[in-house]
Amino acid sequence: MTQATSLSRVFNPRSVAFYGASNNPMTMGTAQLATLMAQGYQGKIYPIHPKEEKVLGRPAYKTISELPEIPDLTVMVLPTKIVLGILEECGRAGVKAVIVVSGGFREIGESGVNLERELVQIARKYDITLIGPNCIGITNFNIGLNTTYFHNPGKSGGITIISQSGTYSCQVYDYLKDLGANLSHTVSVGNSAITDMSDFLYYFADEPTTKSIALYIEGISNGEKFIRAARYASERKPVVALYVGGTPAGARAGLSHTGALAGKDSVYEGVFKQTGIIRTDNFEELLDLAWALALLPPAKGRKICVLTNSGGPGASMADSCARAGLEVPLLSDELQSKIHRVLPST
Repeated sequence: MTQATSLSRVFNPRSVAFYGASNNPMTMGTAQLATLMAQGYQGKIYPIHPKEEKVLGRPAYKTISELPEIPDLTVMVLPTKIVLGILEECGRAGVKAVIVVSGGFREIGESGVNLERELVQIARKYDITLIGPNCIGITNFNIGLNTTYFHNPGKSGGITIISQSGTYSCQVYDYLKDLGANLSHTVSVGNSAITDMSDFLYYFADEPTTKSIALYIEGISNGEKFIRAARYASERKPVVALYVGGTPAGARAGLSHTGALAGKDSVYEGVFKQTGIIRTDNFEELLDLAWALALLPPAKGRKICVLTNSGGPGASMADSCARAGLEVPLLSDELQSKIHRVLPST
């Protein structure tokens, strides 16, 4: 199975099995299953619980082997100590795509590193496409798929977020709705034990509903793979990025958050320039640029028109465009005449 095919299964599942939800509304797993149901996903949902007969009104199954079919996607919001055993059960049952929300792996240090190594061994043994661990999940708002903790009140749109922060992949829904910007997909990559940001860059470069890609980066472990993926993606659609590992404080925080290995800011700056990625300075700017680029068609050249209601801002914009390497041509008499028909005489 190719990576594109396996990720298509993740983002377009016909059925989802869910571990970790119950009838207790205070648990994280219950909230995430409730979100999946509330978002309007029309595929089959199979809660798995060792004791409950029903979970949130849906029939529950004691084990994965009791399901009437092999689910396309399985979500685990479970105590860390039982994740490996459950993943082994899923592998034996034929499950090929799993999201591990549970933390307590590489990000906590040496004991977690060993545990994550075992997790990877099981996933590879059964050829499982694994997202996470230590992530919040994924979305495809085109089909109402939302395995995260928060409901998205907005419509589906053209922005796809690939993030090493769960918060930045799912606590932006209300903010973007207020802007009028809409999401296509979001991915919380977590520790990237098997699938990483580069894999998702390749996938969304060819995914038709994605018009722009926004990256939140704390550190990249396989630089060569990322450079290839970034070039592939940026040749097909706009890619913008926020990198926070370029300072000692950011690097330290990223290591404890997802176990990400940060690098010198100048190195990432060079990689972004060489691969065509547009770098941003903060998260608001990341979303603004992704939004604008999702709506605008690719420019055919360097010529740009500045149209304002004030002379000073018009002059400063024209100057900024010229300094950025754009051309601000003098408009023809005919075009100026057409424009003046809809503008005040002054």
